[in-house]
Amino acid sequence: MQIAHQIRRPSKILLLGLLLLCGLFSAMSQAEIWHSTKTNGMNDAALAPNGIIWLTGRNGAIWMSDNIYGSSFTLIKPGGFGRITVAPDSVVWTTGIDGSLWKFTSGTWTEIAENGIADVAIAPDGKVWLVKRSGAISFSSDQGKNFTQITDNGFKRISVAPDGAVWVVATNGVLWKFAKENWIQTTANGIGDVAIAPNGLIWLAAKNGAVWSSSDDGVTFNQDEHATGIENIAAGRSGAWAVGLDGTLWRKLFSPQF
Repeated sequence: MQIAHQIRRPSKILLLGLLLLCGLFSAMSQAEIWHSTKTNGMNDAALAPNGIIWLTGRNGAIWMSDNIYGSSFTLIKPGGFGRITVAPDSVVWTTGIDGSLWKFTSGTWTEIAENGIADVAIAPDGKVWLVKRSGAISFSSDQGKNFTQITDNGFKRISVAPDGAVWVVATNGVLWKFAKENWIQTTANGIGDVAIAPNGLIWLAAKNGAVWSSSDDGVTFNQDEHATGIENIAAGRSGAWAVGLDGTLWRKLFSPQF
């Protein structure tokens, strides 16, 4: 009996070691480094709640992926668009190359009576947030029928977090947060674009093409050394997608289903 007991003990240790190894492998398998895709000629990217990727091309065209992997895309007519975002209700919002504002729902394009738009973001509560070409920021609580301006100038990019906080990039590259009527300047600078994932992870594309992220609400940022030459960035539940300075589409996926 004593011998049998001594034999079983190493078996338990071995089993524990195997379980730990499997857990480590599982965690590693859920993360993927940044890599470029074969898709090129792009300008901006956005992710729908269902994982579908939306793109605007440098020629103003709009593309929608046929699956969450981005292996193929379908052209959505007409063209003439610049920035793009997808609302929590899956409605697609875009800025026109001419500064106009549009939304796409149920296969129909609707122009919003607003102009001079540089960027657009939709909050979880449905508020439409805009950055104008003048650098001003405004929002609408009625799906774009009326807008209220909160700043006159100084900004160029915008994204909204799951908690409703608005994150904006100033024209000088500094990242700001607007929450509960208060402006908070972060330590991030030299930034070109910002995107907030549904889990609150903050993604930044720097002017030099580097990618940074923050998991602590912008207190600290970590650089992703596997991404270079990035211009615009988008974030979703399964990871992040980005457009390079040369128009190439990049991706970094996290998800147990991959």
